[in-house]
Amino acid sequence: MKQVKMAYFQLGLSMSFVGANVAVGKLIVEDVPIFLFSEIRFLIALLFLVPMLFVNRQQTFRLHHKQWGLLFLQSFFGVFLFSILILYGVKFTSATSAGIITSTVPAVIGLLSFFLLRDRLTFFQILSVCLAVLGISIITFKEANPDGTADFALLGNLLVLGSVVAESLFTILAKKLSGILTPIQMATGVNIFGFLLFLPFAIKDWFSFNLSLMDFTTWSLIVYYSITASVLSFVLWYRGVEKVRASVAGLFTGFMPVAAAIVGIFILKEPLGWTQVIGIICVILAIFLGTKKSVQPPLEKKVGGSMRNPK
Repeated sequence: MKQVKMAYFQLGLSMSFVGANVAVGKLIVEDVPIFLFSEIRFLIALLFLVPMLFVNRQQTFRLHHKQWGLLFLQSFFGVFLFSILILYGVKFTSATSAGIITSTVPAVIGLLSFFLLRDRLTFFQILSVCLAVLGISIITFKEANPDGTADFALLGNLLVLGSVVAESLFTILAKKLSGILTPIQMATGVNIFGFLLFLPFAIKDWFSFNLSLMDFTTWSLIVYYSITASVLSFVLWYRGVEKVRASVAGLFTGFMPVAAAIVGIFILKEPLGWTQVIGIICVILAIFLGTKKSVQPPLEKKVGGSMRNPK
Protein backbone atom coordinates (compact mmCIF):
# COMPACT_ATOMS: atom_id res chain seq x y z
CA MET A 1 0.00 0.00 0.00
CA LYS A 2 2.95 2.30 0.63
CA GLN A 3 4.03 1.88 -3.00
CA VAL A 4 0.55 2.78 -4.20
CA LYS A 5 0.46 5.97 -2.11
CA MET A 6 3.85 6.92 -3.49
CA ALA A 7 2.47 6.32 -6.99
CA TYR A 8 -0.40 8.71 -6.26
CA PHE A 9 2.09 11.35 -5.16
CA GLN A 10 4.23 10.85 -8.27
CA LEU A 11 1.24 11.02 -10.62
CA GLY A 12 -0.14 14.12 -8.94
CA LEU A 13 3.23 15.90 -8.94
CA SER A 14 3.81 15.00 -12.58
CA MET A 15 0.52 16.53 -13.72
CA SER A 16 1.08 19.52 -11.42
CA PHE A 17 4.32 20.25 -13.28
CA VAL A 18 2.46 20.04 -16.58
CA GLY A 19 -0.30 22.34 -15.39
CA ALA A 20 2.04 24.89 -13.82
CA ASN A 21 4.03 25.03 -17.04
CA VAL A 22 1.03 26.41 -18.91
CA ALA A 23 1.97 29.92 -17.75
CA VAL A 24 5.67 29.33 -18.46
CA GLY A 25 4.91 28.03 -21.93
CA LYS A 26 2.74 31.06 -22.70
CA LEU A 27 5.61 33.37 -21.78
CA ILE A 28 8.07 31.45 -23.94
CA VAL A 29 5.98 31.20 -27.12
CA GLU A 30 5.44 34.94 -27.05
CA ASP A 31 9.10 35.27 -28.11
CA VAL A 32 10.00 31.88 -29.66
CA PRO A 33 8.26 29.90 -32.46
CA ILE A 34 6.41 26.89 -31.05
CA PHE A 35 8.15 24.19 -33.09
CA LEU A 36 11.63 25.60 -32.54
CA PHE A 37 10.91 25.90 -28.83
CA SER A 38 9.73 22.27 -28.76
CA GLU A 39 12.91 21.10 -30.48
CA ILE A 40 15.15 22.99 -28.05
CA ARG A 41 13.10 21.59 -25.19
CA PHE A 42 13.75 17.99 -26.25
CA LEU A 43 17.44 18.66 -26.88
CA ILE A 44 17.93 20.09 -23.38
CA ALA A 45 15.96 17.22 -21.84
CA LEU A 46 18.15 14.65 -23.60
CA LEU A 47 21.29 16.35 -22.26
CA PHE A 48 20.01 15.34 -18.82
CA LEU A 49 18.36 11.99 -19.64
CA VAL A 50 21.10 10.33 -21.72
CA PRO A 51 23.77 10.57 -18.97
CA MET A 52 21.18 9.30 -16.45
CA LEU A 53 20.46 6.38 -18.77
CA PHE A 54 24.08 5.27 -18.93
CA VAL A 55 24.97 5.80 -15.27
CA ASN A 56 23.69 2.27 -14.77
CA ARG A 57 24.94 0.02 -17.55
CA GLN A 58 21.92 -2.23 -17.09
CA GLN A 59 19.69 0.57 -18.34
CA THR A 60 20.24 -0.10 -22.03
CA PHE A 61 17.51 -0.62 -24.59
CA ARG A 62 16.86 -4.28 -25.37
CA LEU A 63 13.52 -4.25 -27.12
CA HIS A 64 11.73 -6.24 -29.77
CA HIS A 65 10.46 -4.44 -32.85
CA LYS A 66 6.93 -4.39 -31.43
CA GLN A 67 8.14 -2.73 -28.22
CA TRP A 68 10.09 -0.12 -30.16
CA GLY A 69 6.87 0.50 -32.03
CA LEU A 70 4.99 1.05 -28.77
CA LEU A 71 7.64 3.52 -27.61
CA PHE A 72 7.40 5.41 -30.89
CA LEU A 73 3.61 5.50 -30.65
CA GLN A 74 3.87 6.93 -27.12
CA SER A 75 5.87 9.86 -28.45
CA PHE A 76 3.77 10.21 -31.58
CA PHE A 77 0.45 10.37 -29.73
CA GLY A 78 1.43 11.94 -26.39
CA VAL A 79 4.05 14.44 -27.59
CA PHE A 80 3.83 15.14 -31.30
CA LEU A 81 0.19 14.61 -32.29
CA PHE A 82 -1.18 16.02 -29.04
CA SER A 83 0.74 19.27 -29.55
CA ILE A 84 -0.22 19.59 -33.21
CA LEU A 85 -3.94 18.94 -32.63
CA ILE A 86 -4.15 21.37 -29.71
CA LEU A 87 -2.18 24.02 -31.61
CA TYR A 88 -4.46 23.98 -34.64
CA GLY A 89 -7.63 23.12 -32.75
CA VAL A 90 -7.64 26.31 -30.70
CA LYS A 91 -7.21 28.33 -33.89
CA PHE A 92 -10.69 27.32 -35.05
CA THR A 93 -12.64 27.01 -31.81
CA SER A 94 -13.02 29.06 -28.66
CA ALA A 95 -10.84 28.59 -25.60
CA THR A 96 -13.98 27.72 -23.64
CA SER A 97 -14.87 24.84 -25.95
CA ALA A 98 -11.27 23.58 -25.99
CA GLY A 99 -11.07 23.67 -22.20
CA ILE A 100 -14.29 21.76 -21.72
CA ILE A 101 -13.33 19.14 -24.31
CA THR A 102 -9.86 18.54 -22.83
CA SER A 103 -11.44 18.09 -19.42
CA THR A 104 -12.71 14.72 -20.63
CA VAL A 105 -9.21 13.18 -20.53
CA PRO A 106 -9.88 11.16 -17.31
CA ALA A 107 -13.09 9.76 -18.80
CA VAL A 108 -11.43 8.81 -22.09
CA ILE A 109 -8.52 7.15 -20.27
CA GLY A 110 -10.98 5.21 -18.13
CA LEU A 111 -12.93 4.02 -21.16
CA LEU A 112 -9.82 3.12 -23.17
CA SER A 113 -8.33 1.24 -20.22
CA PHE A 114 -11.61 -0.67 -19.95
CA PHE A 115 -11.62 -1.69 -23.61
CA LEU A 116 -7.87 -2.04 -24.28
CA LEU A 117 -6.45 -3.12 -20.90
CA ARG A 118 -9.62 -4.77 -19.58
CA ASP A 119 -9.53 -2.70 -16.41
CA ARG A 120 -12.77 -3.00 -14.49
CA LEU A 121 -14.40 0.28 -13.56
CA THR A 122 -16.02 0.24 -10.13
CA PHE A 123 -18.97 2.42 -9.20
CA PHE A 124 -16.65 4.75 -7.30
CA GLN A 125 -14.32 5.04 -10.29
CA ILE A 126 -17.20 5.83 -12.64
CA LEU A 127 -18.49 8.42 -10.19
CA SER A 128 -15.01 9.90 -9.80
CA VAL A 129 -14.60 10.19 -13.58
CA CYS A 130 -17.87 12.11 -13.75
CA LEU A 131 -16.75 14.40 -10.94
CA ALA A 132 -13.37 14.93 -12.57
CA VAL A 133 -14.98 15.93 -15.86
CA LEU A 134 -17.40 18.23 -14.03
CA GLY A 135 -14.68 19.81 -11.89
CA ILE A 136 -12.20 20.41 -14.68
CA SER A 137 -14.97 21.76 -16.90
CA ILE A 138 -15.91 24.28 -14.22
CA ILE A 139 -12.28 25.35 -13.80
CA THR A 140 -11.73 25.84 -17.52
CA PHE A 141 -15.08 27.53 -18.15
CA LYS A 142 -14.99 31.16 -19.20
CA GLU A 143 -17.48 33.45 -20.84
CA ALA A 144 -17.48 32.77 -24.55
CA ASN A 145 -16.66 35.72 -26.79
CA PRO A 146 -17.63 35.62 -30.49
CA ASP A 147 -14.46 35.68 -32.58
CA GLY A 148 -15.70 35.11 -36.06
CA THR A 149 -14.62 31.48 -36.17
CA ALA A 150 -18.05 29.92 -35.75
CA ASP A 151 -17.98 28.43 -39.22
CA PHE A 152 -14.90 26.40 -38.29
CA ALA A 153 -15.88 25.65 -34.67
CA LEU A 154 -16.83 22.05 -35.43
CA LEU A 155 -13.46 21.40 -37.08
CA GLY A 156 -11.66 22.96 -34.13
CA ASN A 157 -13.66 20.93 -31.62
CA LEU A 158 -12.90 17.71 -33.50
CA LEU A 159 -9.17 18.53 -33.52
CA VAL A 160 -9.19 19.20 -29.76
CA LEU A 161 -11.13 15.98 -29.20
CA GLY A 162 -8.42 14.21 -31.19
CA SER A 163 -5.80 15.65 -28.82
CA VAL A 164 -7.74 14.20 -25.89
CA VAL A 165 -7.66 10.75 -27.48
CA ALA A 166 -3.95 11.17 -28.24
CA GLU A 167 -3.13 12.05 -24.62
CA SER A 168 -5.24 9.15 -23.38
CA LEU A 169 -3.49 6.70 -25.69
CA PHE A 170 -0.16 7.95 -24.32
CA THR A 171 -1.18 6.80 -20.84
CA ILE A 172 -2.43 3.43 -22.11
CA LEU A 173 0.79 2.80 -24.06
CA ALA A 174 2.88 3.83 -21.06
CA LYS A 175 1.07 1.19 -19.02
CA LYS A 176 1.85 -1.48 -21.62
CA LEU A 177 5.60 -0.80 -21.39
CA SER A 178 5.78 -0.07 -17.66
CA GLY A 179 6.86 -3.62 -16.79
CA ILE A 180 9.43 -3.79 -19.59
CA LEU A 181 11.27 -0.46 -19.51
CA THR A 182 12.36 1.67 -16.57
CA PRO A 183 10.97 5.21 -16.26
CA ILE A 184 14.32 6.68 -17.34
CA GLN A 185 14.38 4.46 -20.42
CA MET A 186 10.84 5.41 -21.45
CA ALA A 187 11.42 9.11 -20.82
CA THR A 188 14.63 9.01 -22.90
CA GLY A 189 12.99 7.10 -25.74
CA VAL A 190 9.95 9.39 -25.88
CA ASN A 191 12.15 12.50 -25.94
CA ILE A 192 14.36 11.07 -28.70
CA PHE A 193 11.36 10.32 -30.88
CA GLY A 194 9.85 13.70 -30.02
CA PHE A 195 13.07 15.41 -31.09
CA LEU A 196 13.04 13.56 -34.44
CA LEU A 197 9.35 14.16 -35.10
CA PHE A 198 9.56 17.91 -34.51
CA LEU A 199 12.86 18.30 -36.38
CA PRO A 200 11.48 19.07 -39.89
CA PHE A 201 9.16 21.77 -38.50
CA ALA A 202 11.89 23.19 -36.26
CA ILE A 203 14.28 23.53 -39.22
CA LYS A 204 11.74 25.75 -40.96
CA ASP A 205 11.43 27.93 -37.84
CA TRP A 206 15.22 28.00 -37.49
CA PHE A 207 15.68 29.82 -40.81
CA SER A 208 12.98 32.36 -40.03
CA PHE A 209 14.00 33.20 -36.46
CA ASN A 210 17.11 34.81 -34.98
CA LEU A 211 18.16 32.94 -31.81
CA SER A 212 20.35 35.85 -30.77
CA LEU A 213 17.17 37.78 -30.00
CA MET A 214 16.47 35.50 -27.05
CA ASP A 215 17.56 37.03 -23.74
CA PHE A 216 18.75 35.31 -20.55
CA THR A 217 15.25 35.23 -19.05
CA THR A 218 13.81 33.42 -22.05
CA TRP A 219 16.61 30.85 -22.04
CA SER A 220 16.15 30.32 -18.30
CA LEU A 221 12.43 29.69 -18.78
CA ILE A 222 13.16 27.23 -21.59
CA VAL A 223 15.66 25.30 -19.43
CA TYR A 224 13.18 25.22 -16.53
CA TYR A 225 10.37 24.08 -18.82
CA SER A 226 12.56 21.39 -20.40
CA ILE A 227 13.61 19.89 -17.06
CA THR A 228 10.17 19.92 -15.48
CA ALA A 229 8.07 19.06 -18.55
CA SER A 230 10.31 16.64 -20.44
CA VAL A 231 12.32 15.05 -17.62
CA LEU A 232 10.65 15.24 -14.23
CA SER A 233 7.03 15.00 -15.38
CA PHE A 234 7.76 12.02 -17.66
CA VAL A 235 9.85 10.13 -15.11
CA LEU A 236 7.36 10.74 -12.28
CA TRP A 237 4.42 9.73 -14.48
CA TYR A 238 6.11 6.52 -15.60
CA ARG A 239 7.07 5.64 -12.03
CA GLY A 240 3.51 6.16 -10.89
CA VAL A 241 1.67 4.51 -13.76
CA GLU A 242 3.55 1.23 -13.34
CA LYS A 243 2.03 0.76 -9.87
CA VAL A 244 -1.66 1.50 -10.49
CA ARG A 245 -4.32 0.86 -13.09
CA ALA A 246 -4.41 3.15 -16.10
CA SER A 247 -7.98 4.16 -15.23
CA VAL A 248 -6.81 5.29 -11.78
CA ALA A 249 -3.76 7.08 -13.21
CA GLY A 250 -6.06 8.92 -15.59
CA LEU A 251 -7.82 10.60 -12.66
CA PHE A 252 -4.60 12.39 -11.75
CA THR A 253 -4.67 14.32 -15.02
CA GLY A 254 -7.11 16.43 -13.01
CA PHE A 255 -4.11 17.99 -11.28
CA MET A 256 -3.14 19.62 -14.57
CA PRO A 257 -5.95 22.23 -14.81
CA VAL A 258 -5.98 22.61 -11.01
CA ALA A 259 -2.27 23.52 -11.01
CA ALA A 260 -2.80 25.81 -13.98
CA ALA A 261 -5.58 27.60 -12.11
CA ILE A 262 -3.47 27.97 -8.96
CA VAL A 263 -0.51 29.37 -10.92
CA GLY A 264 -2.85 31.75 -12.71
CA ILE A 265 -4.29 32.99 -9.41
CA PHE A 266 -1.08 33.40 -7.41
CA ILE A 267 1.53 34.09 -10.11
CA LEU A 268 -0.40 35.77 -12.89
CA LYS A 269 -2.74 37.48 -10.39
CA GLU A 270 -5.89 36.26 -12.09
CA PRO A 271 -9.11 36.66 -10.02
CA LEU A 272 -10.30 33.72 -7.92
CA GLY A 273 -13.99 32.99 -8.37
CA TRP A 274 -16.41 30.51 -6.91
CA THR A 275 -16.35 28.49 -10.14
CA GLN A 276 -12.62 27.82 -9.70
CA VAL A 277 -13.10 26.87 -6.04
CA ILE A 278 -15.98 24.49 -6.81
CA GLY A 279 -14.05 22.99 -9.73
CA ILE A 280 -10.95 22.33 -7.62
CA ILE A 281 -13.09 20.71 -4.89
CA CYS A 282 -14.78 18.47 -7.49
CA VAL A 283 -11.44 17.33 -8.90
CA ILE A 284 -9.95 16.59 -5.46
CA LEU A 285 -13.11 14.69 -4.47
CA ALA A 286 -12.96 12.75 -7.75
CA ILE A 287 -9.38 11.65 -7.10
CA PHE A 288 -10.28 10.69 -3.51
CA LEU A 289 -13.22 8.55 -4.63
CA GLY A 290 -11.32 7.00 -7.52
CA THR A 291 -8.45 5.91 -5.29
CA LYS A 292 -10.57 5.03 -2.25
CA LYS A 293 -11.16 1.45 -3.29
CA SER A 294 -8.12 -0.76 -2.94
CA VAL A 295 -6.02 -1.18 -6.09
CA GLN A 296 -3.52 -3.38 -4.31
CA PRO A 297 -4.94 -6.79 -5.36
CA PRO A 298 -4.63 -6.02 -9.11
CA LEU A 299 -1.13 -4.64 -8.50
CA GLU A 300 0.02 -7.77 -6.66
CA LYS A 301 -1.40 -9.96 -9.38
CA LYS A 302 0.51 -8.12 -12.09
CA VAL A 303 3.80 -7.98 -10.23
CA GLY A 304 3.60 -11.60 -9.27
CA GLY A 305 2.40 -12.66 -12.69
CA SER A 306 3.39 -11.67 -16.18
CA MET A 307 4.78 -8.22 -15.37
CA ARG A 308 8.23 -7.92 -13.93
CA ASN A 309 9.40 -5.11 -11.68
CA PRO A 310 12.04 -3.13 -13.57
CA LYS A 311 13.71 -2.13 -10.34
